[in-house]
Amino acid sequence: MNKKDLISKTVEVLRENNIRKPTAAQKTVLHISDDFGNQSDFTIKKSDKGLLFTVNDVTAIIDACLAVIEDSIKHGEDISIHGFGTLGVQHRAARQTKHPDTGETVSIDARYVPKFNFGNTLRMAAKVYELSLSDREDGE
Repeated sequence: MNKKDLISKTVEVLRENNIRKPTAAQKTVLHISDDFGNQSDFTIKKSDKGLLFTVNDVTAIIDACLAVIEDSIKHGEDISIHGFGTLGVQHRAARQTKHPDTGETVSIDARYVPKFNFGNTLRMAAKVYELSLSDREDGE
């Protein structure tokens, strides 16, 4: 799934679940006075109606999340999302290996690489997928 598909599916889920973004209700104040000098103020507040999230809204949210994750990784911070997993960086030590074509020994410098440890929700999703594959095979 690419980013465009992710955004489309996110918008679809928000709409299916009727999740709306809140909007500020406008207030109107009416100043009424009579012939005797009595004054009254009446405040009229329009009903709050939430708006559906648009593709542009979701794109902005996902872009912001990805920017925060990238910035955190740049600073060496781990990002933990309950049930989803943990993103972070891991140090790989320098090592020696053989070039696959020439068989020559090559040294690889130490470096930092991104890492991801999946959470229980993702583990269960993979298990459901695995079971669905076995069900398909049994049905054939």
